[in-house]
Parts: sequence; structure tokens; C-alpha cells
Amino acid sequence: MRNKSFYLLATGQTLANLGDVFYILVLISIIYKATQSIFYVSLVPLINMVSGTISSIVAPLIIDKYNLKRIVVWTQLCKTILLLMITLYTSYFMSDQPVYMIYLLVFCISFLDGWATPASSALLPILVPDDKLTKANSLLSTLNQFVQLGGWAVGGILAAFLHSSGLFWLTFWLYALSTILMAFISDVVKTEISTDSSNSNKILTMLEGWNIIIKNKALLIIHLLIFCESVANTVWISAILYPFVQQRLSVGINWWGYINTALLSGFLIGGIYSLRYSNFLYNKLRASIILGSFIVCIMTLLFGLNTIPWVSLLVIGLYGAFQEIKNISVHTLIQSVVNDRLLAKVYAAEGAIIMLTFGISTILMGIIADKYNITLVFLVSSLFLCFSFIIVFVFKNMLVIKSGTNTGINNKDEKIHC
Repeated sequence: MRNKSFYLLATGQTLANLGDVFYILVLISIIYKATQSIFYVSLVPLINMVSGTISSIVAPLIIDKYNLKRIVVWTQLCKTILLLMITLYTSYFMSDQPVYMIYLLVFCISFLDGWATPASSALLPILVPDDKLTKANSLLSTLNQFVQLGGWAVGGILAAFLHSSGLFWLTFWLYALSTILMAFISDVVKTEISTDSSNSNKILTMLEGWNIIIKNKALLIIHLLIFCESVANTVWISAILYPFVQQRLSVGINWWGYINTALLSGFLIGGIYSLRYSNFLYNKLRASIILGSFIVCIMTLLFGLNTIPWVSLLVIGLYGAFQEIKNISVHTLIQSVVNDRLLAKVYAAEGAIIMLTFGISTILMGIIADKYNITLVFLVSSLFLCFSFIIVFVFKNMLVIKSGTNTGINNKDEKIHC
């Protein structure tokens, strides 16, 4: 873990994640102040989903052309420039101009994230030894959860003192510093460059990550799990939790904040546990995924049926802890079975699956909540989580990393090359 490049990546990502929190916070504030419309504010996550999905689909073309470090650095640099444009626009032109230009810039930033996320995830197993992947994933995840837990509170306080323009400038400097740090990552990535640029090959390149997932049994099982959980995770959006707090728990809306804090605290605890016992978790990846899937299913069901406010905090905290441990195990498994060059393409396909599924299921869950009742939404979510648990339990023998096989972790050359 004493790897300069890894720590540069970790620090750069943490600064970028903190900047993302501030960016979204001030963006929502500015759009609502300019339009006085929740509808216009709700367009931000919709634009993020559409842009991210399109970007994830075409990402393999970029991954084939450039090495991973270059993708990570240049996407962050471009995000920094775009944020500067948003800052200048909102500071000097917003008063007499429509908000549509902001939406265009938001689309571009989300588009770049669709390239940066799979590239940075694929860069990790190149920078650290195989047997330290769990520890590295745990550290990155813990830092991210810490940012998510404290970033919104700190951002709200800073916004009161710096106002929207000042917070945007602070975010710009966080992005700029993140770019500089990532630029010093060692050039250890030797990505193979595609020489045939025919349209047919471009299509095959975009589908390469999907083909790897379908052909490899371990990856297929994992991504069926991810699909089911993407559907189930829509119960934690504000549109579902707000009415749940009022209708089911019969408490004030301030409990929505308590529940979110408990959830993020659970994520943080799960990340710290994974970091502390990374060697144990590394040797128990399959058991961690199975147990995590089971506990997450039970906690979601209990949360939906519960009517006692303080119990909801305990339940969602346990949910967050086991969800985090399971997610870290899943990421470690994926990184362990796929060749470094193809890993980014697998992550790009995974990103498209998550965004599309989450976006569509958000609409469907909202319809169910409006037409029937809020408890039914949690029952549907629990059902999908039950499916995911059954899938990983029935096919648990496929979730094993074996030395000397096509899914070997002990020899990078024995990973999936397809």
C-alpha cells in the first residue's frame, strides 16, 4: 500500500468527490433560486443519468485509444474547465440568461464522468498488488463515504459564508488540485491501441465489455446481482423516503436527515471494517457477497415494515454496513478476474446497466408508491434483493478465484483476456 501513485489517485479522487458534492449542492441552489421550480431542479439527475448512460456506452472507444491514466487526467482537467465556465456563467451572466446553458454544461460534466469512473476503477489493480485490492478498495470507499457524510454538512456551512459563487470557486480549485495530483501518477498503464477504425469494429468495441460479462459465469452472476440491486436501491431516493418518514414513521421531515446520516454512517463503518480486516475479507469474498446480500435483503424488508423511528435508524445503519462490505467484495472480485485492459470496458458496461436500470425503476417505483402505498415499494425492493441473494447462493461455486485458471488472481496473465 506504500505506493505513491496509489495515494495520488486516492487523494485526487477524494478531492474530486468532495468537489462533486459542493458542485451538486450549489447547482441545485442556483437553479431553484433562478426558476423557483422543483421540476427544473429534478432535471439535473435526469440529465446526469442520460449523459452518463450514453457516455458509458461509447467509453470503450476511448479506452481502446488512450491509456487509463491519460483518460483519468484529461477527463478531470476538462471537468475543471467546464466548472470554470459554469462559475463564470452563474457569476456574471445568469441574471439575464436562461438556465439551459447550465444544463448543457452539466450534461458535458456527467458525460466525462462516464469515461473517468471506469478508467479510475480499472487503474486501481494496476497500481496495487493483487492481494492488496480489498484494502485499496476499502480505503477508497471509506474516504468516499467520509466525504459523502461530511461534505453536505460542510458544504451547507460554507455556502452560508461564501455564497454560491464562492463555493463554486472553491470547487474549481478542488478540481484543479485533483487534476494536478493525478497527473503525477506513474505511467504504468500500457493499454493496447486499436488500429482498425471501421464502423463494425467500433460497434464490437462498444459491446466488448458486455460480451465479457455474458461469457464469464462469475461476472454474469455478479452483474445479475448488480441489476437486481439497482432496481431495489431506488427506495432510498428522496421521493420515496420523504413520504415514508411522514406516512409510515409519523415523524417530522427532519427524520429524513437522520435516516440519511444513519445510512452514510453504516457505509462508513462497513468501509472501516473492510479496511481493518482486508486480509480476512480478501480470503472470504464469496462468503461476504452471500452474507451481505442476505442481510441487505432482510434489513430492507424490516425497514419497510417498521413503524418505530429509532428502530429505522438501527436497521438502515446495519443495511449500510453490510451493503458496503458486499460492494467492496464485489469490486475486488471483478478486478481480480478481468485483464487490466478490458477491466475498464467491463466497468463501462456496468455503469450503463446501473444508470439505465436505476432511472427506469425510479419512475416505476414512484408509480407504485402513488397508486398503492409506500410499504409496497419496500416489499418490491426486498423481492428483487431476495432474487439477488438466491442467484449468488445457488451459483456460489462460480464466485471463486482460483489460481491457475481463467479467473486466477495470483497471476495477472491468467485473467480473462478474451
